[in-house]
Amino acid sequence: MSMTTGLAKRQRGAGFLFMIVLIALAAFFGTIVFKVGPLYLNFWTVRSIMEESAQQIDPSQEGGARGIVMSIEKRLYINSIENIKGSDFEVERIDGERFQVSLAYEERVHLFFNVDAVVSFSHQIEVGPE
Repeated sequence: MSMTTGLAKRQRGAGFLFMIVLIALAAFFGTIVFKVGPLYLNFWTVRSIMEESAQQIDPSQEGGARGIVMSIEKRLYINSIENIKGSDFEVERIDGERFQVSLAYEERVHLFFNVDAVVSFSHQIEVGPE
C-alpha cells in the first residue's frame, strides 16, 4: 500500500515552473510567427504575380522591359503589396524578345524590445517567347 501512495505522489503532473516556461516559449514562438509570417505571405504573393506575368505578358506587345515592370506594378497594386515598387525589379534582356526579371529585397520587422528580424527574399523569372 505504501508503494502505490509513493508512486501517486510522484505522478502529480507538470509543475508551476514548467507551465510558466511552456507558456513563455509558446509566446516567444507565437510572436515570431505572427510578426514574420506576413512577410512570407507577401513574398509568396509577389512570386505568384511574377509567375503569372511571365506566362501572360508578351514583351513585344507590352513595350519591352518597361511594359513588363508596369504590368507587374499593376498586379502589385491590385493585391495591396505596398512595400515593393517597380523600381525594385531588375529587368535584363537575355536575347531578342526574352527578358529576365529579378527581385531581391530584405524586410525588417520589430519583434520585441530591441530585437528585430531581417528576412531576405529573391526570385527571378524569364519573360518572352520560348
